[in-house]
Amino acid sequence: MLFAVCDDDNNITGYIKNKLDSIKDVKTETVVYNSVSELTDAILDNNTPDAIFMDICVGKYNGIDELKKIKHKLINTPVIFITGYPEFCQDIFIDFKPWGLLTKPIDDEKFMYYVNKIIYSQHNKDFEINITSNGRKTKILCKDILFIESRERKVIYNTTNGLFEEYIKLDKAMQKLSNNFLRIHKSYAVNLKYIKDFSKSRILLITGSELPISRSHCDDVKKTIFEYKSQILGI
Repeated sequence: MLFAVCDDDNNITGYIKNKLDSIKDVKTETVVYNSVSELTDAILDNNTPDAIFMDICVGKYNGIDELKKIKHKLINTPVIFITGYPEFCQDIFIDFKPWGLLTKPIDDEKFMYYVNKIIYSQHNKDFEINITSNGRKTKILCKDILFIESRERKVIYNTTNGLFEEYIKLDKAMQKLSNNFLRIHKSYAVNLKYIKDFSKSRILLITGSELPISRSHCDDVKKTIFEYKSQILGI
C-alpha cells in the first residue's frame, strides 16, 4: 500500500512514516511531501496514493483548498487531515468530506484506528459482483457503483465507468452488494461513500446527482448515514 504524508513539520512526517513503516503483515510504502504542490503534482501525474495524511496548513497553503481542486482524482482515496487548531476546522466535513481528522499532538490509538480502517477498506475495494448485461456476463467493482435504480423490470447500475443494465429485481441485486449500499426508495439504493449531503426527501451525491428518499425509508436513511459517518470519523 502506498501512503502519502504531506506536512512541513518533519517531526509529524517522521512520526507518521515510522508508524506506517512498522506495520506488520501488510506491505507499505510511505512517501513524504513537504509541500502541497509536490503532492498535487504527483496525483495529477497519476501517482495517486492509496491514502493521504495531510496537514491542513502546509506553509502558506491551505491543504483543504488545494485538494478540492483535484478532488476528481481522489474519489476513492481516503484523506485524513491533521491540525493543531481543531476549533477552526468545523467546515472541512462540509467542504471536503475527509475520512477523519487528527489533532496535534497525534494520539497513537486514534492514528492506528484510521490506519487499520484504511487497510481494511483497501483489502475489500476489489470486491466484485457478476451481472448479465446485454446478454454478456460482466464483472463490476462495488467501489465503482454510485447507485442502482430499478426501472421496467431492470436494474441499472450507475457506475464511475458508465451504465450497466440487468434484468433482475432490486431486492436480488441488493443481495449481491456490500454493506455500503443503502436502500433509500422502492426504486433506488445508494453507495454510502458517494453521499455528499441529504435532506428529508433527497440525497445529493458528490457527482451532483440527486436521488429521492421515500417517506418509508426516511428514518432509516438518516440513522444509517449518521452511523456510517461516525464510524469513518472514529466517533
